[in-house]
Amino acid sequence: MKKINANEYFDKVYGGWLGKCLGGAAGAPVEGIKDLIESSFWDTMQPDLPNDDLDLQLLWLETVKEKGLSVTAKDLADAWDNKCWYPFNEYGLFLKNYDRGIWPPASGSFNNPLFCEGEGSPIRSEIWAMLFPGDPDSAATYAELDSSLDHSGESVYIEQFYAAMGAEGFFCQDLQELIQRNIRFLPPTSKARACVELVLEQRTEDWKEARRTLLKHFGHNDFTNSVTNLGIVLIALLFGKNNMESTIDIAYRCGFDTDCTCATSAALLGIMFGAQSIEPKLRSMVQDSFVTGISLDDENRSIRVLSEQTCRVSTSLGEKSKEALVLSVKYSDKPAIGIADTCSFKICIENNSPHPLKGVVHIEGLPLYWSAAWTEKQVTLAGSSQLVIPNTVNTCDARITCLHAKNMVQLSFLDETYSFGIAGSSLWNVYGPFFEALEKEDLRDLPQPHPEGCVLPNLECMVNNAVYLNKEYPYTADTPLLMSAKEDFLPIDALFPYFKGQGCWYVEQEFLSPTERDVWLVVGNNDGFTIWINDEKVMGEDEIRLWTPYNNSNVVHLKQGKNTIRIKLLRRTEALRFSLAFRLYEGLHYHRNRWIVDMDSLMPTQPKK
Repeated sequence: MKKINANEYFDKVYGGWLGKCLGGAAGAPVEGIKDLIESSFWDTMQPDLPNDDLDLQLLWLETVKEKGLSVTAKDLADAWDNKCWYPFNEYGLFLKNYDRGIWPPASGSFNNPLFCEGEGSPIRSEIWAMLFPGDPDSAATYAELDSSLDHSGESVYIEQFYAAMGAEGFFCQDLQELIQRNIRFLPPTSKARACVELVLEQRTEDWKEARRTLLKHFGHNDFTNSVTNLGIVLIALLFGKNNMESTIDIAYRCGFDTDCTCATSAALLGIMFGAQSIEPKLRSMVQDSFVTGISLDDENRSIRVLSEQTCRVSTSLGEKSKEALVLSVKYSDKPAIGIADTCSFKICIENNSPHPLKGVVHIEGLPLYWSAAWTEKQVTLAGSSQLVIPNTVNTCDARITCLHAKNMVQLSFLDETYSFGIAGSSLWNVYGPFFEALEKEDLRDLPQPHPEGCVLPNLECMVNNAVYLNKEYPYTADTPLLMSAKEDFLPIDALFPYFKGQGCWYVEQEFLSPTERDVWLVVGNNDGFTIWINDEKVMGEDEIRLWTPYNNSNVVHLKQGKNTIRIKLLRRTEALRFSLAFRLYEGLHYHRNRWIVDMDSLMPTQPKK
């Protein structure tokens, strides 16, 4: 690691935190606007708003102070669960997985098809840069641990890239050089790498033109998409020409996730050029203070004191130590199981002591009637070695009548224990598909496709079917298929891989609620649907649109014990994408509450004819 004197190190850390707070205060009031913003950030700056961009990094600083270089992704996850309530987007899906015992890195990828590529972790990169000045590889390593909580793929690469650039920024003030040195953290086939290369290829002097080119190639419907916002950060930095006010202004006016882009770009400049380079009129906007929205042990709210604390933690980090014996589990596929299904995983045992270890590995806590390939296995490990043992659990016993959303399994070896979760699928009866011939006539007074006197349908009708939301189809007379949904998506298309064209399905599930309560029902859809709970219609939309997990929602009432949900689904385009899940209500919008994981899905009964 390169050496830096204490005064210069502090000035650059202080500059980084000042830039982070300034950028966050500038961008927060217009966060989510995807249009070009014509006003100035001076008109809307709000330094008194808490910002998750900073809050989680303060929590990471506390955790590293306690755990040192041995901090793990699980340590960060535990700290989040204990002290950070934020349940937004990928944060909420991470917490949903955590509540089911699904730890990083699976917690970042499982059941997270959209927000796995969000901005939630790239905005946490600065702490790793500041703790490892001049050491981009270490900064990127810990950034990867951090990002694995709630992201996978592109967002992980981008947090590593930002952290590495920040770490080298303590010693390099050439932006182009910083980018070229650290682009290695973006895999050659990644979207992030292609985005960086596109921005660097721009030969225009107009940042608005560069933004237009970026959005042509990497525009995204989700304003938090990390690849889109990476392009905006680089445009702001490159066209801002090392001037913090200009850089923040460009990031602000580009729109999208403005609190993140403004804060990330300003923090990097603060690290590169130090606090003394920041103009007094900018520094005066935050008055050396910040606001938090989460529970922290430290009551300090001074940016200067935070910078001093960051420097102390960094300089106190010693050698990385390892526990003598470490147990962990890696899922072979999804950390979930359905009925008559299997979940495979690999148990990893690390012996970090110089002495051999011998004993029995135990698997305990399997739900009733579940079985495993083995529950006890005698093993021997040489000193300073690692052993990987595959195992599989299954739910093939006919006596299994329900699946819990949360299933914790205990692993033990000698004096060490490790618990991990397997999510239970939701179980559905699926009826259909139903469809009918499309009825439509050709326009009159135009040439017709068939000879005079033919009664054939028109050509469009010959290659299309039709389904209607307001028309009932005879699903009660149909024989249903059993479907297990491991994630919030209902895999209808996968259940009927050879059926093509428009179709209608009915799906039914019985589930148990531990209490009577009102909850949020949150639906993602790309086509029409109707939902009944306990025979009461609670939601329905006749629409064709882009799927997102938040397309429709409503507060619904659940009985204690058994409830029934029935859904009518249409597919009028090439694919059916439909998801649903429940969130706590408690008088708040669903975006501010955690997902529910305490309900059991009952094995569907065959309907009586």
